[in-house]
Amino acid sequence: MKSQGGSGFHFVVLLTVASALAPVSWIGWTGDVADVVRAPIMPLSRIGTSIASWLRPPRDVSGRPVGEAEIEQLREDRDRFEQLWQAQRVRADQLARRLRTLEGLPESAYRSPHRPIVVDADITGRDPRDPRSPIELRMPRDGVDRLEVGDIAVWGGHRLLGRVSHVSAVRLMVLPLSNPEAGPIEVAVASSDPGGVLPRMLLRQSGSGHLVADIDRRIVIEPGASLVLADARWPEWAHGLEVAIVEHVQAIDEAPLRQRLIARPAVDAPAVSQVAILSGSDTEQHP
Repeated sequence: MKSQGGSGFHFVVLLTVASALAPVSWIGWTGDVADVVRAPIMPLSRIGTSIASWLRPPRDVSGRPVGEAEIEQLREDRDRFEQLWQAQRVRADQLARRLRTLEGLPESAYRSPHRPIVVDADITGRDPRDPRSPIELRMPRDGVDRLEVGDIAVWGGHRLLGRVSHVSAVRLMVLPLSNPEAGPIEVAVASSDPGGVLPRMLLRQSGSGHLVADIDRRIVIEPGASLVLADARWPEWAHGLEVAIVEHVQAIDEAPLRQRLIARPAVDAPAVSQVAILSGSDTEQHP
Protein backbone atom coordinates (compact mmCIF):
# COMPACT_ATOMS: atom_id res chain seq x y z
CA MET A 1 0.00 0.00 0.00
CA LYS A 2 2.86 2.37 0.83
CA SER A 3 4.68 1.63 -2.42
CA GLN A 4 1.52 1.92 -4.56
CA GLY A 5 -0.53 4.75 -3.18
CA GLY A 6 1.16 6.58 -0.39
CA SER A 7 -0.83 8.93 1.82
CA GLY A 8 -3.31 9.78 -0.92
CA PHE A 9 -4.35 6.16 -1.25
CA HIS A 10 -4.87 5.90 2.50
CA PHE A 11 -7.08 8.97 2.43
CA VAL A 12 -9.25 7.51 -0.34
CA VAL A 13 -9.66 4.21 1.53
CA LEU A 14 -10.61 5.96 4.77
CA LEU A 15 -13.05 8.21 2.94
CA THR A 16 -14.67 5.19 1.24
CA VAL A 17 -15.04 3.32 4.53
CA ALA A 18 -16.43 6.38 6.28
CA SER A 19 -18.95 6.97 3.47
CA ALA A 20 -20.07 3.34 3.58
CA LEU A 21 -20.67 3.46 7.34
CA ALA A 22 -22.24 6.94 7.43
CA PRO A 23 -26.06 7.25 7.80
CA VAL A 24 -28.02 7.79 4.59
CA SER A 25 -29.46 11.00 6.03
CA TRP A 26 -26.00 12.56 5.71
CA ILE A 27 -26.44 12.56 1.94
CA GLY A 28 -28.23 15.86 1.51
CA TRP A 29 -29.55 15.54 -2.04
CA THR A 30 -31.16 12.08 -1.74
CA GLY A 31 -32.55 9.69 0.85
CA ASP A 32 -31.59 6.57 -1.08
CA VAL A 33 -27.92 5.58 -1.19
CA ALA A 34 -28.60 3.64 -4.42
CA ASP A 35 -29.04 7.01 -6.16
CA VAL A 36 -25.29 7.50 -5.83
CA VAL A 37 -24.86 4.65 -8.32
CA ARG A 38 -27.87 5.49 -10.48
CA ALA A 39 -27.07 9.17 -10.90
CA PRO A 40 -24.20 8.76 -13.43
CA ILE A 41 -26.09 6.28 -15.62
CA MET A 42 -29.58 7.86 -15.65
CA PRO A 43 -28.75 10.36 -18.45
CA LEU A 44 -27.36 7.52 -20.56
CA SER A 45 -30.50 5.47 -19.87
CA ARG A 46 -32.78 8.30 -21.03
CA ILE A 47 -30.71 8.77 -24.17
CA GLY A 48 -30.92 5.05 -24.91
CA THR A 49 -34.70 5.03 -24.42
CA SER A 50 -35.12 8.00 -26.76
CA ILE A 51 -32.96 6.34 -29.44
CA ALA A 52 -34.94 3.08 -29.11
CA SER A 53 -38.24 4.94 -29.46
CA TRP A 54 -36.93 6.75 -32.56
CA LEU A 55 -35.65 3.55 -34.18
CA ARG A 56 -38.74 1.53 -33.29
CA PRO A 57 -41.75 3.86 -32.76
CA PRO A 58 -44.78 2.56 -30.86
CA ARG A 59 -47.54 0.92 -32.89
CA ASP A 60 -51.22 0.29 -32.37
CA VAL A 61 -52.88 -3.14 -32.41
CA SER A 62 -53.00 -3.12 -36.21
CA GLY A 63 -49.26 -2.42 -36.50
CA ARG A 64 -49.64 1.20 -37.62
CA PRO A 65 -46.94 3.55 -36.25
CA VAL A 66 -48.28 6.00 -33.66
CA GLY A 67 -46.85 9.50 -33.45
CA GLU A 68 -46.07 11.44 -30.30
CA ALA A 69 -48.95 13.88 -30.92
CA GLU A 70 -51.40 11.00 -31.17
CA ILE A 71 -50.07 9.45 -27.98
CA GLU A 72 -50.49 12.78 -26.17
CA GLN A 73 -54.06 13.03 -27.46
CA LEU A 74 -54.77 9.52 -26.19
CA ARG A 75 -53.44 10.51 -22.75
CA GLU A 76 -55.70 13.56 -22.69
CA ASP A 77 -58.70 11.46 -23.74
CA ARG A 78 -57.88 8.92 -21.05
CA ASP A 79 -57.73 11.61 -18.37
CA ARG A 80 -60.96 13.16 -19.63
CA PHE A 81 -62.83 9.85 -19.65
CA GLU A 82 -61.56 9.05 -16.17
CA GLN A 83 -62.87 12.42 -14.94
CA LEU A 84 -66.26 11.76 -16.58
CA TRP A 85 -66.35 8.31 -15.03
CA GLN A 86 -65.68 9.71 -11.57
CA ALA A 87 -68.36 12.38 -12.13
CA GLN A 88 -70.87 9.66 -13.03
CA ARG A 89 -69.93 7.74 -9.91
CA VAL A 90 -70.63 10.84 -7.82
CA ARG A 91 -73.95 11.33 -9.61
CA ALA A 92 -74.88 7.68 -9.09
CA ASP A 93 -74.07 8.04 -5.39
CA GLN A 94 -76.32 11.11 -5.15
CA LEU A 95 -79.18 9.28 -6.84
CA ALA A 96 -78.68 6.29 -4.56
CA ARG A 97 -78.81 8.61 -1.53
CA ARG A 98 -82.06 10.13 -2.79
CA LEU A 99 -83.50 6.66 -3.28
CA ARG A 100 -82.54 5.72 0.29
CA THR A 101 -84.23 8.92 1.49
CA LEU A 102 -87.45 8.05 -0.34
CA GLU A 103 -87.32 4.48 0.93
CA GLY A 104 -86.89 5.76 4.49
CA LEU A 105 -89.99 7.96 4.41
CA PRO A 106 -93.06 6.77 6.33
CA GLU A 107 -95.79 4.98 4.39
CA SER A 108 -98.09 7.99 4.77
CA ALA A 109 -95.85 9.94 2.38
CA TYR A 110 -96.88 7.64 -0.45
CA ARG A 111 -100.58 7.64 0.39
CA SER A 112 -100.72 11.40 -0.18
CA PRO A 113 -101.93 12.55 -3.62
CA HIS A 114 -98.94 14.92 -3.73
CA ARG A 115 -95.79 12.90 -3.21
CA PRO A 116 -92.78 14.80 -1.84
CA ILE A 117 -89.76 15.62 -3.95
CA VAL A 118 -86.21 15.16 -2.64
CA VAL A 119 -83.49 17.76 -3.22
CA ASP A 120 -80.01 17.47 -1.68
CA ALA A 121 -78.57 20.64 -0.12
CA ASP A 122 -75.08 21.34 1.28
CA ILE A 123 -74.70 23.10 4.62
CA THR A 124 -72.65 26.29 4.22
CA GLY A 125 -73.09 28.05 7.56
CA ARG A 126 -73.93 27.28 11.20
CA ASP A 127 -72.64 27.71 14.72
CA PRO A 128 -71.02 24.36 15.60
CA ARG A 129 -71.09 25.26 19.29
CA ASP A 130 -74.84 25.81 19.45
CA PRO A 131 -77.23 23.07 18.21
CA ARG A 132 -80.07 25.61 18.32
CA SER A 133 -78.57 28.01 15.79
CA PRO A 134 -80.19 28.35 12.33
CA ILE A 135 -78.51 26.42 9.53
CA GLU A 136 -77.66 27.97 6.17
CA LEU A 137 -77.89 25.78 3.06
CA ARG A 138 -76.73 26.37 -0.49
CA MET A 139 -79.69 26.60 -2.84
CA PRO A 140 -79.63 23.40 -4.95
CA ARG A 141 -79.55 23.95 -8.69
CA ASP A 142 -82.62 21.77 -9.21
CA GLY A 143 -84.57 23.35 -6.35
CA VAL A 144 -84.68 27.05 -7.25
CA ASP A 145 -88.26 26.95 -8.55
CA ARG A 146 -89.56 24.20 -6.28
CA LEU A 147 -88.48 24.93 -2.71
CA GLU A 148 -90.36 27.28 -0.42
CA VAL A 149 -90.74 28.31 3.22
CA GLY A 150 -92.13 25.45 5.27
CA ASP A 151 -90.41 22.64 3.39
CA ILE A 152 -88.88 19.93 5.56
CA ALA A 153 -85.18 19.13 6.03
CA VAL A 154 -84.32 15.51 6.86
CA TRP A 155 -81.13 13.53 7.34
CA GLY A 156 -80.59 9.83 6.91
CA GLY A 157 -83.88 9.39 5.07
CA HIS A 158 -86.25 9.52 8.04
CA ARG A 159 -84.75 11.78 10.73
CA LEU A 160 -86.28 15.23 10.96
CA LEU A 161 -83.85 18.17 11.17
CA GLY A 162 -86.23 21.13 10.89
CA ARG A 163 -88.14 23.36 8.49
CA VAL A 164 -87.10 25.92 5.91
CA SER A 165 -87.62 29.43 7.29
CA HIS A 166 -86.11 31.55 4.50
CA VAL A 167 -85.65 31.06 0.75
CA SER A 168 -83.60 33.16 -1.68
CA ALA A 169 -82.01 32.58 -5.07
CA VAL A 170 -78.74 31.41 -3.52
CA ARG A 171 -79.47 30.04 -0.07
CA LEU A 172 -81.94 28.47 2.33
CA MET A 173 -82.26 28.90 6.07
CA VAL A 174 -83.46 26.00 8.22
CA LEU A 175 -84.61 26.24 11.83
CA PRO A 176 -83.64 23.03 13.66
CA LEU A 177 -86.23 21.58 16.02
CA SER A 178 -84.12 22.64 19.02
CA ASN A 179 -84.38 26.33 18.02
CA PRO A 180 -86.90 28.19 20.25
CA GLU A 181 -88.45 29.87 17.18
CA ALA A 182 -89.40 26.46 15.78
CA GLY A 183 -92.13 26.24 18.40
CA PRO A 184 -93.60 23.21 20.18
CA ILE A 185 -94.14 20.06 18.15
CA GLU A 186 -96.54 17.20 18.80
CA VAL A 187 -95.01 13.72 18.70
CA ALA A 188 -95.98 10.13 19.41
CA VAL A 189 -93.96 7.32 20.92
CA ALA A 190 -93.00 4.88 18.18
CA SER A 191 -94.18 1.33 18.76
CA SER A 192 -93.90 -1.97 16.90
CA ASP A 193 -97.30 -3.10 18.20
CA PRO A 194 -99.83 -2.43 15.39
CA GLY A 195 -102.77 -2.57 17.80
CA GLY A 196 -101.28 -0.56 20.62
CA VAL A 197 -102.07 3.01 21.62
CA LEU A 198 -99.30 5.52 20.86
CA PRO A 199 -98.81 7.97 23.73
CA ARG A 200 -98.68 11.55 22.45
CA MET A 201 -97.03 14.60 23.92
CA LEU A 202 -96.06 18.16 23.06
CA LEU A 203 -92.31 18.70 22.93
CA ARG A 204 -90.94 22.14 23.68
CA GLN A 205 -87.44 23.54 23.41
CA SER A 206 -85.12 23.94 26.39
CA GLY A 207 -82.17 26.27 26.83
CA SER A 208 -79.66 23.42 26.51
CA GLY A 209 -80.77 22.32 23.04
CA HIS A 210 -82.85 19.41 24.34
CA LEU A 211 -86.57 18.85 23.92
CA VAL A 212 -88.78 18.37 26.99
CA ALA A 213 -92.38 17.37 27.67
CA ASP A 214 -94.48 16.96 30.81
CA ILE A 215 -96.46 13.72 30.64
CA ASP A 216 -98.74 11.65 32.87
CA ARG A 217 -96.83 9.66 35.47
CA ARG A 218 -98.73 6.50 34.52
CA ILE A 219 -97.21 6.53 31.02
CA VAL A 220 -94.20 4.23 30.94
CA ILE A 221 -91.50 5.35 28.51
CA GLU A 222 -88.03 3.82 28.55
CA PRO A 223 -84.83 5.72 27.67
CA GLY A 224 -83.92 5.16 24.03
CA ALA A 225 -87.53 5.23 22.82
CA SER A 226 -88.09 6.97 19.50
CA LEU A 227 -90.47 9.92 19.18
CA VAL A 228 -92.03 10.45 15.74
CA LEU A 229 -93.85 13.39 14.17
CA ALA A 230 -97.62 13.41 14.79
CA ASP A 231 -98.42 17.13 14.48
CA ALA A 232 -101.50 18.15 12.48
CA ARG A 233 -99.85 21.48 11.64
CA TRP A 234 -97.25 19.67 9.54
CA PRO A 235 -97.95 18.03 6.15
CA GLU A 236 -99.63 14.68 6.55
CA TRP A 237 -97.05 12.93 4.37
CA ALA A 238 -94.34 13.92 6.89
CA HIS A 239 -96.00 12.19 9.85
CA GLY A 240 -93.89 9.34 11.15
CA LEU A 241 -90.51 11.01 10.65
CA GLU A 242 -88.22 10.50 13.64
CA VAL A 243 -88.04 13.65 15.76
CA ALA A 244 -86.15 12.81 18.95
CA ILE A 245 -84.74 10.05 21.17
CA VAL A 246 -85.73 9.82 24.85
CA GLU A 247 -82.74 10.25 27.16
CA HIS A 248 -84.41 10.00 30.56
CA VAL A 249 -87.60 10.66 32.51
CA GLN A 250 -87.57 12.43 35.87
CA ALA A 251 -90.11 13.25 38.56
CA ILE A 252 -91.55 16.78 38.97
CA ASP A 253 -91.61 17.75 42.65
CA GLU A 254 -94.22 20.49 42.22
CA ALA A 255 -96.50 18.23 40.13
CA PRO A 256 -96.57 14.74 41.70
CA LEU A 257 -98.98 13.37 39.06
CA ARG A 258 -96.72 14.25 36.15
CA GLN A 259 -93.19 13.49 35.07
CA ARG A 260 -90.77 15.32 32.78
CA LEU A 261 -89.38 13.66 29.67
CA ILE A 262 -86.05 14.89 28.30
CA ALA A 263 -85.15 13.97 24.72
CA ARG A 264 -82.38 14.86 22.29
CA PRO A 265 -83.08 15.69 18.65
CA ALA A 266 -82.76 12.73 16.29
CA VAL A 267 -80.28 14.72 14.17
CA ASP A 268 -77.10 16.20 15.62
CA ALA A 269 -77.35 19.44 13.63
CA PRO A 270 -73.70 20.60 14.08
CA ALA A 271 -72.38 17.25 12.82
CA VAL A 272 -74.08 16.88 9.42
CA SER A 273 -72.79 18.36 6.16
CA GLN A 274 -75.64 17.63 3.75
CA VAL A 275 -79.39 17.21 4.17
CA ALA A 276 -82.33 16.39 1.93
CA ILE A 277 -85.19 18.86 1.47
CA LEU A 278 -88.65 17.30 1.18
CA SER A 279 -91.14 19.49 -0.59
CA GLY A 280 -94.76 18.81 -1.52
CA SER A 281 -96.50 20.19 -4.59
CA ASP A 282 -97.37 23.84 -5.07
CA THR A 283 -100.79 23.16 -3.63
CA GLU A 284 -99.41 21.76 -0.39
CA GLN A 285 -100.43 23.93 2.57
CA HIS A 286 -97.79 24.76 5.18
CA PRO A 287 -98.63 26.12 8.65
